Amino acid sequence: MTEAFSQAVREFEAGRFRSALAKAGEALATSGGQDGSLLRLIGDIRLKMGERIEAADAFVRAADASDTPTAAQCLRRAVTLYAAEGATDRILPVGARAAGLNPEDRELAFAVASAFFSRGRLQDMEPLLDRLDRRIDRHLAFIVNHHRLTGRFEELCRELDEGLKASPWNWFLNTSRFAVAREVLDFATMARHEALMKEPDAPFSAGLLARERALTRLIWSEDEALNARPSLETAGYAVTRPSAGHGRRRAFSSPGEKIRIGYLSNDFYCHPMMTLFLRAMASHDSERFDLRLFSYTEPHAAAKQEEWPEHLRRAVIPVGELSDAAAAERIDAERIDILVDLKGHTMGARLGIVNLCRAPVKATYLGYPGSVTGVDLDYAITDPVVTPETSKPFYGEMLCRLPETYQANDWRARPLPAFMEREDAGLPEDAFVFGAFNAPYKITPRTLALWAEVLRAAPDSVLWVLCPLPLARRNLLAALEAQGVARPRVFFAERKPGAAHLDRLPLADLGLDTLPFNGGATTADLLWAGLPLVTVRGRSFSARTSASLLLAAGLPELVAEDDRAFVDTAVTLARDPFALTGLRQRLDAGRFMRPLFDGERFTRHLERGYEMMAARARAGLPPDHIDVPADPPRTAPFHGP
Repeated sequence: MTEAFSQAVREFEAGRFRSALAKAGEALATSGGQDGSLLRLIGDIRLKMGERIEAADAFVRAADASDTPTAAQCLRRAVTLYAAEGATDRILPVGARAAGLNPEDRELAFAVASAFFSRGRLQDMEPLLDRLDRRIDRHLAFIVNHHRLTGRFEELCRELDEGLKASPWNWFLNTSRFAVAREVLDFATMARHEALMKEPDAPFSAGLLARERALTRLIWSEDEALNARPSLETAGYAVTRPSAGHGRRRAFSSPGEKIRIGYLSNDFYCHPMMTLFLRAMASHDSERFDLRLFSYTEPHAAAKQEEWPEHLRRAVIPVGELSDAAAAERIDAERIDILVDLKGHTMGARLGIVNLCRAPVKATYLGYPGSVTGVDLDYAITDPVVTPETSKPFYGEMLCRLPETYQANDWRARPLPAFMEREDAGLPEDAFVFGAFNAPYKITPRTLALWAEVLRAAPDSVLWVLCPLPLARRNLLAALEAQGVARPRVFFAERKPGAAHLDRLPLADLGLDTLPFNGGATTADLLWAGLPLVTVRGRSFSARTSASLLLAAGLPELVAEDDRAFVDTAVTLARDPFALTGLRQRLDAGRFMRPLFDGERFTRHLERGYEMMAARARAGLPPDHIDVPADPPRTAPFHGP
């Protein structure tokens, strides 16, 4: 041990850390920088000084200069410090080695797996899965998510079923199994869940509800009171939700000033939400509105913003690298009057930013079809169809109802479908084709039963359904066969990108909706492509979405009031080609006349809603329900084909 090393140790033990660091640095330079003991000492000194990242860096260097047992200890300390500081990128190059040298340390394996998962490195994460502790829910959650994202659903189902054998009342295992059942179309498990939910106040059912994601609940429930109950997200956002309400908000800008609108999302790229809303954002009146887009879109996806109009690109403010608190401060620094969150309770949402932001008015729009419970919001931007008067008691937000449809759409966002033959899609020429293109997880037992009834009553028809997962396909075929629909009558549509998907939609004769969670962007795609769709006007926002769009497209007769009418309407049209042709002609004729794809008209209505919010705020009035008046009807097409 050199004298410099000894002096560094004495200074460290005496609590003179800066002096100790200087002495250790001198000793390290003398040793050539590869002395493991000195590097460990430097790590300990920096840790005492509160320099946790620098301490972890020193422990990594120490591991490279130490024997195996010491290296294992150093890397464990380094990864633990990096994880505590959120320094994910520093874990990535050393994580696998750290976990390999500490095979019994399950928390270390979890920290490393978390880092790989957060960066999408699922292959690197895989060797760590067996080292996670399946008795701990957060460990098991990584296994569940890994298997989901890598498409290993059969293995995932086995994993969850094995866990349930050992712990049949485990909340996480049950909620995960029920959620996975919807992805793989395991109808027996779905039915078991729905049977439990018939008594939502029973202790086990209530526990499931509290741990269920809000969006998952909408798949099976159209009970607005039930949907308004706390969900998995609610408790997490309670930490950041202010208790003082509007007392902590900034003042709204003065009358005569532009209204400063801020949109918050991670979908600012070629996401379906942007297909709907990009043109509306780009069309805001710059004389009356000042626009900012607060983006936490992943960098690789945000590159697509280069294709946007220049003035919209200039409005983007990246906040992805900021904490929720720092992002909220950035929004406040821009003096945003109305912050509009475009995510709600959907994947990747950062609603903590909404809670912490002091914008005078906060609204939710488009991303989530319901009340965003647990979040400090003033308005939900909707329409009278998806949220009639009966919905008001179940919303924490005031309703700002746009006059014709809540959904932004613009004819400029989509090309008209190119001509295709049924042969190109592998469909029979002489059959009546029912098309179903919503996400497969929306196919509930109720939807399955209605589709089967329609197909039985129209024996010359086939079902063309989007269902990419092999396990889900097998389960769907078996379930339909059990309800009297032969397997050869079912054709599967592969996933295709935007234009290619639109091109094939007219090959179907009639669309069938999912219940109670309707299509959203998918329904708009069908109507744009000229394919009529039958739906049921349900009892919640997500169960009335297609009704809103069909009414805006001028096809009210396709909105059934109950399940019996849904079946009767679909079967009647399958038997009456003249009536169906008339509907398709009306849909085509109204494409550039009806409100659904009139982006300019929609944007003016949305802006009027913002101005009505602003008027109340500037007058010192609290938020209240708003019904936006409609512009006069069009008397000429808004675009020539």
